[in-house]
Amino acid sequence: MSKIVRYEIDLNNLPPLTDEQKAELKALPEMPDSQIDTSDIPPLDADFGEKAVRNPLPIYRID
Repeated sequence: MSKIVRYEIDLNNLPPLTDEQKAELKALPEMPDSQIDTSDIPPLDADFGEKAVRNPLPIYRID
């Protein structure tokens, strides 16, 4: 038996990032691609660009 967990998120009132999350996001551009684990991301197929849509979620700004 599986349990379904649902969360409601107010996209206009997101919780602030923690200092740890900010530090991790700030370090990503400095990290070489070879150190980023992308094994859980499926490869893109040939028609990916035709089906792509712009991300509707807000982007956090790191100050």
